[in-house]
Amino acid sequence: MKIIDSRPEEHYIRKMDEESQKDWIKEIIGRMCEAYELEGRDVKGQLTKRLGLTSISTIKSWVYNRRIPFHAMVTCQLDVKCSLDWLLTGKLPNLDISKEARQKVKENLTEHLHNAHRYSLVSTSQGIDVTSERMLDDVQALLSLNTKP
Repeated sequence: MKIIDSRPEEHYIRKMDEESQKDWIKEIIGRMCEAYELEGRDVKGQLTKRLGLTSISTIKSWVYNRRIPFHAMVTCQLDVKCSLDWLLTGKLPNLDISKEARQKVKENLTEHLHNAHRYSLVSTSQGIDVTSERMLDDVQALLSLNTKP
């Protein structure tokens, strides 16, 4: 019987030096705070409450013990519908869209551009901003995307 000295999912982090491990955990915690849109002086205290933790020392122990807070990441993902990949790595996932969705987006963007041209919205900065915001809103709605990572 083989005895494993650490959890298998943490082998990657254990290959890093101690300071890099701590920095990575701090970045994950920072992304959770960003996902919850926490601001102010006591963001870790706010995060503690949002995650339903009993004490801020839990968050401090993740850094001190260099443990990836998977359970907290899943809670955060379920609460705000952000990407687990983003929480872990800071990179947004690639999106694969169907041909039908791509066609709908193209038609929608084409309509916006024609209307912007027709009403001379592309001749002013404000008109371009309004048009681009409407285009982004429609693309987001068509693809069922969240604005948070």
